[in-house]
Amino acid sequence: MKSFFLRWWHVLGVSTIYIQGLIYLWIGRNAGAIETVHYNYYWIDLKIPFLSWFVFPYVSWMPVMYLAFIYFAIVDRKLYWRVLATYNIAVMGCNVIFLMFATYVPRPDIEPSNLALTLVQFIYSNDAPLNCFPSVHCLTSYLLFITINRDLKLSNVSRIAWSVLMWLIIASTVFIKQHSLLDVVGGILVAEVTYQLVRMAANRLYVRKKQYVSSKAM
Repeated sequence: MKSFFLRWWHVLGVSTIYIQGLIYLWIGRNAGAIETVHYNYYWIDLKIPFLSWFVFPYVSWMPVMYLAFIYFAIVDRKLYWRVLATYNIAVMGCNVIFLMFATYVPRPDIEPSNLALTLVQFIYSNDAPLNCFPSVHCLTSYLLFITINRDLKLSNVSRIAWSVLMWLIIASTVFIKQHSLLDVVGGILVAEVTYQLVRMAANRLYVRKKQYVSSKAM
């Protein structure tokens, strides 16, 4: 098995996830100064119940993402860099949207009477109800979902288990009232489009590199 932690540049690559998170938090704390904050909640969102236990898949998002990227770095370095590039390009695009088009999703008043509600209250206290469209939680979870199903050779059991977890994380964003359905769709679309564009660019670079090596060998 290849050693991940001996490759400092891979560790540096994973650290961009943390850096993007800091940028996200900074924008969320300062977006309130924007003159227009759009109300991003519609009648269909009002039909979705608040289910506090969905906070558990919601908070699993960050450790799952780190573990996934570490796994990519161990089993397929080219895939690791391609997915990491896709992640960073997509999230940076979202940050631009957050700065230019601030959106707001209302949250319910809750009493932290159990672990699930306590976690929800902690999230509400540390994450402003802004930076909503598109959902970064949904973007990254869908990106991992399509990478697992399109680019990795896993057993059917592992593939199904990871896929279910990714969709539970996506669903959790609306059930704990962090996002609207529009945010979910937006996150998925950004992930899919960026995935396709980066994959096309990577394939073109591979072909050009192969042609260059062939020409040198002649």
